[in-house]
Amino acid sequence: MKIDKQKSLKYILAMLTFVTILFWTRPIGQNSRSNEINSQYDQIIHNYELTKDTEQSDLKPILLKIIDKRLKCYENIADYSLRLSTCRKQYQYELLRAARDNLKSSPSLGDFMLCTENCPLAYSFCNGEDMTPEEDSQKCQEIEVLCVERCLDAFWRGNGFSDTYN
Repeated sequence: MKIDKQKSLKYILAMLTFVTILFWTRPIGQNSRSNEINSQYDQIIHNYELTKDTEQSDLKPILLKIIDKRLKCYENIADYSLRLSTCRKQYQYELLRAARDNLKSSPSLGDFMLCTENCPLAYSFCNGEDMTPEEDSQKCQEIEVLCVERCLDAFWRGNGFSDTYN
């Protein structure tokens, strides 16, 4: 009987060792929330890099005014949640209105709105990347314009449907 207990204890010990080895050799972040967050962050960085290759359209002056308005709103509101609920909401509404007024194709509206949510990040990345002084923020505003243009190219321009809203 003692042999059976020893065999079962050795078996249990071997299984525990095996499970422990599997746990410790598993790649860090695999199937975890942190991996998902990193991939979202990587996607935003990838989109920022693609933004730099986007061509500007004749909407640039309109988009610059909208971005300047957002930046002025940000200067007046220090609380981040208020910025999102006021400044960012107004920013997205004005982008939508400008696109509706100036483009005649039918948009993929939800995708466009989701895409433009990240365009203020392009401005922030530009500031962080180049350590641009505040008086030279025009370059970063133009990067944000390119981000909006990229969203327009991807989700608004070139659709073959007639726009029933204009």
